[in-house]
Amino acid sequence: MFARQMDYLAAQHYTPLTLGDFARIIEKKQPSPERPVLLTFDDGYANNAEVAMPILQRHGFPATLFLSPGFIGQPGYLSWPQVQELSAAGWDIAPHGLTHRHLPQLSIEHQREEITESRRRIAHALGRSADVFAYPFGEYNEDTIKILKKAPYRYAFTTKEGYATSKQSPYELSRIVVHGEDDLATWVQKLVNSGRRS
Repeated sequence: MFARQMDYLAAQHYTPLTLGDFARIIEKKQPSPERPVLLTFDDGYANNAEVAMPILQRHGFPATLFLSPGFIGQPGYLSWPQVQELSAAGWDIAPHGLTHRHLPQLSIEHQREEITESRRRIAHALGRSADVFAYPFGEYNEDTIKILKKAPYRYAFTTKEGYATSKQSPYELSRIVVHGEDDLATWVQKLVNSGRRS
């Protein structure tokens, strides 16, 4: 199904973006292609490297992995060598909380640890900093945003349905959420119609 989805993007002349491209387009420092798309994966499942990466490589598509480093090496999840392989293949690796906790349920101190330690481990493993975040479960509160601003992070993605635009708060960017059970027609409808709700 994922291969069919990526074939559709290629056939319909979508242009997958890197996180850098996305930021420059949102900040109006770079013109947007006609059909831009940022392909994001959350958590850090092993199938990102085993299944998704070869399909994306066939098309020359970049992608972004929002990684929870606390899951590294657990059954079904990526290893650090696999994360490094994804990075070398052109994937952006960005934080998704250290252990994928419900951030609004945590104290400010525990939220800060989840947010900053996930970033530190990614930077240590890959030798590059990351300043874009995705909220675990799409959940956040005012404290979460304050921590992100102070860190500082430039952007944060929610799971609110729709296109990400420059009119949204940089810490409350929308995404089109794709579920494993979505058939191709459902996925295309989400892709085409989400902009009407943003």
